[in-house]
Amino acid sequence: MLFRRRHAVSESPTWMRSAGLASVLCFSGALHAQPSTDQILAEMGFSALEKRRVLEGEFVTAQIGAVSERDLSFSVAFLVKISPQALSEQVLAGAHVADDAQVRAYGLLSGTGSVTDFSELRLAEDEARALSNAQPGDATNYSAGELASLKVLRGHPTQAVEAQLRRTLLERYQSYRASGLAGIAPYARRGGAANNLASDMTKAVQSMVALKEHMPELYAVLLDYPRTTSPAIRQSFRWVKSIIRGRPTYALAHVLAASDGEARAVVRREFYVSAGYNGQQVVAGFLPVAGGTVVLYMSHAFTDQVAGAGGSVKRNIGSRVMADQLKKIFENSRKRIER
Repeated sequence: MLFRRRHAVSESPTWMRSAGLASVLCFSGALHAQPSTDQILAEMGFSALEKRRVLEGEFVTAQIGAVSERDLSFSVAFLVKISPQALSEQVLAGAHVADDAQVRAYGLLSGTGSVTDFSELRLAEDEARALSNAQPGDATNYSAGELASLKVLRGHPTQAVEAQLRRTLLERYQSYRASGLAGIAPYARRGGAANNLASDMTKAVQSMVALKEHMPELYAVLLDYPRTTSPAIRQSFRWVKSIIRGRPTYALAHVLAASDGEARAVVRREFYVSAGYNGQQVVAGFLPVAGGTVVLYMSHAFTDQVAGAGGSVKRNIGSRVMADQLKKIFENSRKRIER
């Protein structure tokens, strides 16, 4: 198995925002028969009672091992009345982004991208003022160079700051498209320190032992994109503006999808987040059952706020809070799908 379940948490979860999935999907085709959903739930450590709860429509969550002191991690299983293929297509197209009530605007990115791809990204005057006054620290995620570019715009019109933010996001996207994890510029912290999100993301991928064994193409792309690609793996990119705890947050995401028969695996990697948390990597398996799909979802979200003294307690609390927030998003998605 890719991960071992520790102990059950109260039933709560979150959607494709916020890595690894057990031998949940065997992409070895001719070598192995695709396991049943019941087998997979058992392999993941779900009891017979919990499996029944999942198949009856409940959300069931579990804690999983963290890969760093900044990692808020958890997994969840739930049922959706739609086929794995249809659900995968919707996720790739960004159809569920708006199910998150925190989302204010979003758009797709393709090719080398351009600033016009961010034309729907608008700033209010107070948002622009906050950006031009951003400082190194845990509260914001910009490189030293990005902070300098914003600082010179203090007192300038909102449109000037807005244009600079669009350029910053475009450059982040282009750097990731060109160099993958190695292209993620570290976030500036106080005293000249820096946070290296790429390191945490790499550890999250490397923790997926079973994914490497059973889904080597997807594992290789996650670890070594863009030097390693596969025509069998579909991909899309998007930007999202959200209001999280009253604060504007700008994120860039890479979504990948692979298939084996009716089953699907979808990965969402937020390789840049402007504030609140550093980034997130999610792997979900969409497994066919009578009348729909069992979604097996696992998330690693990274934040400096749970590192250091008392980090274990902070991570446990943070994981539960994220799970509760995601439950609301999952419920919104499921209601819309099942209309």
